[in-house]
Amino acid sequence: MLKGVFSRQKQSRPLKEYYVQWLSSLKNNLLPLLRRSMAGESPILSSHVEMVHQHLQSYYHALDAATTSDPFQVLSQEWRSSLEKPLLWLGDLHPLLFTNLARSLLHEHSPDADSDSDSDSDDHRLPLPDRPWQVALAWRHPSDSLTARMDQIECGLRVIVPALSDRLKRAEDAFVDRVVGDWFPCRHRKDAANVALGADVKAHMEEVVSVLLYANRLRRNVLVDIISATTVYQAALFLEGLAQFLIGFRDNDLINAVEHCKALPFQHKCRQRCH
Repeated sequence: MLKGVFSRQKQSRPLKEYYVQWLSSLKNNLLPLLRRSMAGESPILSSHVEMVHQHLQSYYHALDAATTSDPFQVLSQEWRSSLEKPLLWLGDLHPLLFTNLARSLLHEHSPDADSDSDSDSDDHRLPLPDRPWQVALAWRHPSDSLTARMDQIECGLRVIVPALSDRLKRAEDAFVDRVVGDWFPCRHRKDAANVALGADVKAHMEEVVSVLLYANRLRRNVLVDIISATTVYQAALFLEGLAQFLIGFRDNDLINAVEHCKALPFQHKCRQRCH
């Protein structure tokens, strides 16, 4: 019924189909190109970094279009894998995943981490020996401005994310109250009831779309902020990690392993009850 009341012009292609093609391009074209540049096979690493970044931005612009044309497909997304669903927030990945990935790079390549693994050796081995030292050591000694900027981004997210989630919850609560209050007095008059209910649904969905678009803009801005704060070598490693992260969500072996792990406790309990 809601789709009938709140109708917008549909996109020519469902979000699911777009995402499959988008991810395929990332996996089969852009990521290999970025890696060849990082290995020193291409002198235009900055161009390839920007290509991957813009590819990510293009997905979020497509998600904006899907939100404004049919917010229901953005809210449901049943086609997402079992690895993705727990990490979704207001239509896509939680933006703190981006900052957590950058933090992981900072910790993985920090001098303290190296000293823990080989404290007695004078051989400062590269963390990525198959790549030029500029890439391999890009996150080894981050600038003070980078760490400060990461702190600022994370602090902002920890304020904005709960506020945006609360805004959606308030909108849902208000919608339920309005539907009952507006529909009940005119429930015996079909036309009047439809008008009242239609107005309430339209107002609610416009607020939902506004929240989803804001969340999407937040994700885009976090990516821009991280890329802007890093060197081209740091950005290349960050985008490579993010691409691997996204591609891994569709890895059938990994999905099957996770599903198997989830099933084991249940199977164990069933066996206990049977005995």
